[in-house]
Formats: sequence, structure tokens, C-alpha cells
Amino acid sequence: MRRLETQDRNVPEVFWYAKGMGYAVQLQDKPAPLIFLVAGTGARHDASKMLFLERLFYAQGYHVVGLTSPTHFNFLVNASKHVIAGYVPFDVDDLWRVMRWIREDLEQECEITGYRLAGYSLGGLQSAFLAERDSRERVFDFENVLLINPAVDLYSSALTFESWLAGPGQEALEQAVQILVKEFTEFYKNNDVGNLDGEAILAFFQDLNLTDAQMRALIAASFRMTAASMIFTSDVCMHAGYIVPADKALTSTDPLLPYFDAASQITFKEYFEEFLYPYIRYVLPGMSQEQALAECSLRRIEEFLQASPKVFVVGNADDPILQPEEVDFLRSTFGERVALFPHGGHCGNLNYVRFAEKMLEFSGPEGN
Repeated sequence: MRRLETQDRNVPEVFWYAKGMGYAVQLQDKPAPLIFLVAGTGARHDASKMLFLERLFYAQGYHVVGLTSPTHFNFLVNASKHVIAGYVPFDVDDLWRVMRWIREDLEQECEITGYRLAGYSLGGLQSAFLAERDSRERVFDFENVLLINPAVDLYSSALTFESWLAGPGQEALEQAVQILVKEFTEFYKNNDVGNLDGEAILAFFQDLNLTDAQMRALIAASFRMTAASMIFTSDVCMHAGYIVPADKALTSTDPLLPYFDAASQITFKEYFEEFLYPYIRYVLPGMSQEQALAECSLRRIEEFLQASPKVFVVGNADDPILQPEEVDFLRSTFGERVALFPHGGHCGNLNYVRFAEKMLEFSGPEGN
């Protein structure tokens, strides 16, 4: 792992363990194309899905850079211009800036013969916007961009997750969530939050034998907890007073569980309406809620995606974060450049042979 440290960055004391944005680098010992990989919601560069993708593309002959999601607190603390996540244009700006910094460093270490890009889930959606930006600015001149199980609309997918928290099996769900919060408490007690992401959360519950409905609700709870970490981080860094009093300077010895518990009660809808959108409107006066939400959907760049021969999609038709009309959108927009497997859910078959082979096929000629 490498760390990217920005000058004059004021990192709050409570995030003493998070100084420097972590990212992964694997370099070939010969000239090769470089592929940037963007993690999904709340995931680090070394989350299990990222490790698989990094190894897959490295074995294919690429230089590989794995990027932590802009929604992860380590990225927010160290590399986010606005120190707020969930508005795609801001997140993409941050990724764009970080990628350029990393490229400047790596060009001194290795010979790069071209650039490619891939991301999964929210990272897939963000990769699409990065591709559109690069088509205009020609900074990387990406030869190929791969969207893996991409969200089509950030807000729609977030509301889908939230909807899973309502339904049958609530008593068992509440018990599971209580265990989840307890595990979070242990994370904070041990100051080991640097390894916290959605995959780590779900790993706690592999042996609970939950029903499908309870597992869906647990996944939603995991999303809520990931969002809580994001909300707490932004609030502390901005001194916004949303959860933590604006004049309160948290230290490494302050108990954080009460703040985290408060953050975990906030839905994504509430976060957008009460915290994120007011900030967007402050930075971009005149921006309506409808406009802000539209900026976070692939439909915003549909014309580019339809026309570009460089952008490809690999996903699953039964992906639960996609509405039926969003699956239709992917098929109609990408045509022969989209492969949707009938089953696999959301990234559930990422490391299956046929899925991996399709990712490599859609990534273009081998790096070797």
C-alpha cells in the first residue's frame, strides 16, 4: 500500500490514524498499459473485491492502481476537496485529481503504454463519468473503460437499499443490527476503523444463517452503517454541526459511539435533503434538488455512453440495486458493449470464471 499525502491538509485529531490516502500499486517489470480500478461504496483499495480485480488485471499484464472509494472516510479526510461525498460531480472531481497525482508519480517509476479504467458498483458509475470527462479533456485518453455491476442512478440505488430495512423478520433483523452496532463498538474501542468497509461489516455475519429477507435487510444495514461513517466524517471535518456540535473538537480519547449511533439513524434521503443538498446549493447557487439528483445518474451522459466505442458494461440482470427500467437502460444504451448474466445479484459472481473472462474480454487487448 502507498499513501498520498497532501500539503497543508488539516486532518482532525480524531482521525489521527487516517493520515495519508491509501491506494494500491502493482507494477510490471516491463512497459505495459496502466489500469485504474475504482472501489464501490465505502470500500477501500484493499477490500476483497478490489484485491481480486487488482490480481486479475495484473496477471493479464497491466500496471494496476487500486483506488479507495471517495465515500470512504480515508479518502474524505485526505483527498476530498469539499470533504463531502454522495454528489457524483464532486466525487468524480476528487478521483480525477487523485488519478493525475498518482500518474505523475508512476510515470517516473515505470513505462506506461496507455491508460484504462474500471470500477464496480458506485465505482462503475463514477468510472462512466470519468470516461466522459476524459473524452473532453484528453488527459488520460483512456483506451477502454469497464463498468462492473454499475449503479445507473445513485439516489435510486440508495433508496432501494433503504427499502430493505422495512419488511418481514424485523425482530431478527433488529437483533442482527444490534450485533452489528456492537461490532462497530469494538472497532472503535480498538482504534481499528482504518480497515472498516461494507465487506468487513458483512463478514461478521456469515454464520448467522439469516433468511433471504433478513440478509437483504442486513445488507441494507451495512449500507446504512457505511453511510453513517461517511456522514460522521464529513460533519467533523466541516464543523457543520449536523451530528457533532460545530464547536466540538473531537480527540482520540473522546467516545465516538454516541455520534455514530446518531449517524446510523439517518437515512440517505435525510442525508441528501438535510446535509448534502444544502451544501451543493451553497457551492452552486440556483441548483435545484431535481438537477442535483439528475447529475448523479448515467442518464445525464446517456448520449456519450451510447456513442462511445470505448465504454463497456459487465453485470447481472437480477442485480437488486437496479430497477427493471435501469436494466433496460443499460441494454439499450450499450448494445453489444453490455453483457448481463442472468444471475449473480450485485457483484455476487465477480470472481466466477465466465464473469472474469468477460471482464477481460471487454477490457480490450491483453496488457502483455
